[in-house]
Amino acid sequence: GGQIMLAWIGTLTSILGSFTVALGFMLPGYSLFTVGAESWLTVGARRKDWSLVVLNATFFAANLIGLYRAIF
Repeated sequence: GGQIMLAWIGTLTSILGSFTVALGFMLPGYSLFTVGAESWLTVGARRKDWSLVVLNATFFAANLIGLYRAIF
């Protein structure tokens, strides 16, 4: 149910974010990446998959830096 949908949201926003950043659209790209990381962070926590949590918490932090740099 909900976890599967959240996982797909994370996958799709991460894929879209990667191409958006690659094309030079930093603010929307990092926004998409942030949604993807948060989605997978939540899925990992619900599944108690701590390696997935650590990876996506790190991605989330890196994406916040990217958002900050895109804005300022």
